[in-house]
Parts: sequence; C-alpha cells; structure tokens
Amino acid sequence: MPNPKGHEDSIKDSRFKAAWQSGPTRTIRVPIALADATLDYARQIDKKIEQRDTEGKRSDSEVEKKQTKSHDTSGLTDEVKRLKGECKRLLNLVSDMRLELYHTRRAEIELPEAADLLNRLKAKRKKSATTLADIEAILEMIEG
Repeated sequence: MPNPKGHEDSIKDSRFKAAWQSGPTRTIRVPIALADATLDYARQIDKKIEQRDTEGKRSDSEVEKKQTKSHDTSGLTDEVKRLKGECKRLLNLVSDMRLELYHTRRAEIELPEAADLLNRLKAKRKKSATTLADIEAILEMIEG
C-alpha cells in the first residue's frame, strides 16, 4: 500500500547516501588476514578519487578506466619478448647440436665386413635364408 504522505520531495533528503565515491559496490571474498588491510587500501584510493573529482581533474570515464585497468603490463610484455627470443635461440642451438651428434655418430661407427655379419647371423639362426648379397645391400644402406 502506498504511503499517502510520501512524496518525492519529502523523502529526498532521507535517502541512503553511498559511502564510496568511486561508484557502485560489490561483495568480494578475501582472506580474513587481509580483509582489514584491503578495506583500508580501498578507502585510501576512494578518498584520492574523491579529491581529484572535486578538483575537476578527473571525469567519471577516467575513474572507470582506472578501476578496470588491473596493473601496468609494459614491463611484462618486454620480458615475454625477451624470453621468446631466448627460447628461439635455444631451440636453434639444440637443433644444431642434434645435427652435430648425428654426423659424429655416423663417423664413429665402424661397420663389420659383410662376411663376418653373415657368419654371426648363421651362428645364431642356422636356418636363415639371408645371403651375403643381402648383408652387403644392408650395409650399403646404413653407410648412406
């Protein structure tokens, strides 16, 4: 039921006035140990914004931009670029080392004679149908 004595003009001064100058508020969850310090810090920032607003140096849109910007990331961007360059350099170094290792291993391997390999194969597998020509072909493929 509407209040017959309530008019906009009569209740204008009795309305709740926000304690924060920065705009609407919301509930957040913070650790109990940090709750008081966080609230004090927020009040300090709100007070500075109020002072700047009263001096006319900052508009509402500037306050909103300041609130939405989390922190300065220019230093982090430079660090990411540096790390990407370092990563690329290390990948190239690993690739070069793999090639060097591949060529070193190939140079160090001394392959036995085809006849010796065939004799060792026949000693282990007497019924093997492998011929000396097969062993020579395999050795040629390994040597490249």
